[in-house]
Amino acid sequence: MVELKEPFATLWRGKDPFEEVKTLQGEVFRELETRRTLRFEMAGKSYFLKWHRGTTLKEIIKNLLSLRMPVLGADREWNAIHRLRDVGVDTMYGVAFGEKGMNPLTRTSFIITEDLTPTISLEDYCADWATNLQMFA
Repeated sequence: MVELKEPFATLWRGKDPFEEVKTLQGEVFRELETRRTLRFEMAGKSYFLKWHRGTTLKEIIKNLLSLRMPVLGADREWNAIHRLRDVGVDTMYGVAFGEKGMNPLTRTSFIITEDLTPTISLEDYCADWATNLQMFA
């Protein structure tokens, strides 16, 4: 399944989106064995790519033993973005999504969202909360 909105629908017309995603270059925020997150420029705008390249059995077992659902692709984030928008929550805007393969160990998927600048990540925003608990007392 592939869903492309502008400008990707036009720029990647007649091309394999999975091959196009592989060629994207930009500022890498996270690079793991099976996942990559980067910011890149396209058609004068800034975007974020999250690219999932399968997972490992070890990762699935580790997550399940930690009582967490393993991340098996970009589909959960894509669906969550649409669900949040449906109920009126102002969140990121997804412009491209692709997923191929049935086996979670080899499934490839990606999501591209518009950059949310200027914003601060929730992780950075909450970083000093543990040391500043008096704010909540």
